[in-house]
Amino acid sequence: MPVLVKGAMGLFVVAAVVILGSVGWDAYWLVVAWGVAALVLAFGARVVRGPLARVALCATLIPLCVLLTFEGGLFFLPAAVVLLLAAVQQWRRGRCVPA
Repeated sequence: MPVLVKGAMGLFVVAAVVILGSVGWDAYWLVVAWGVAALVLAFGARVVRGPLARVALCATLIPLCVLLTFEGGLFFLPAAVVLLLAAVQQWRRGRCVPA
């Protein structure tokens, strides 16, 4: 697994902890919903094999995070940007690292 993808996973966990720490346990449903979204994204990344398709998949996350600002989307924006950088890096190398 590329270092940038590990970094994105770390940023995702930090965002979830910050949401729980700042809002409290009342926001557990929000963290669970973002966790489900992350699992769907991980499954999509395993299905999509082409590097350019992965760049497109990751690029759609940034507007989604901005659109979902009131649901905590901006907390996960750094993780989305790092995933996009990892996908672009794979695409520029001309190879696709297995997920």
